[in-house]
Amino acid sequence: MSSSKTHSAQNANSQEPKLPSVLFCYGCEKEKPIHSFSKTQITKAMSNIHNRYAPKGRTTKRHHTTCKQCTPQQNTSLTCMVCTKTMPLDKFAKAQRKNAEKARCIECMKKQQDEDTDDSEDYDESEDGSYNETWDDIL
Repeated sequence: MSSSKTHSAQNANSQEPKLPSVLFCYGCEKEKPIHSFSKTQITKAMSNIHNRYAPKGRTTKRHHTTCKQCTPQQNTSLTCMVCTKTMPLDKFAKAQRKNAEKARCIECMKKQQDEDTDDSEDYDESEDGSYNETWDDIL
């Protein structure tokens, strides 16, 4: 027998559903070809059609798939609330990137930290300037 023959029962037990040729985009409200969607959006759409792990083969949540044109792009810059300069993300600490409205750049954070350390007073031995005795003084 040659290996080039295919059997009619080949992939008969396959649980994977076939990809549709078009999907509905909720952004532009049009049906578009499958290549207009990212892999993530296709996966979401397929979970609406069939999910072998979900009860009755379908998920209860309806995913609103959007095409590549309607999907928002990742932010590549932020505006510092102190100096009001718009800079790339690498000029901001990761903690500052989480809240874009209150983001402060690394440079402004360093300036603030330097000002805070300069404002602190030197530590005195006592607040009233009196001399505190030690055990050596007593003995």
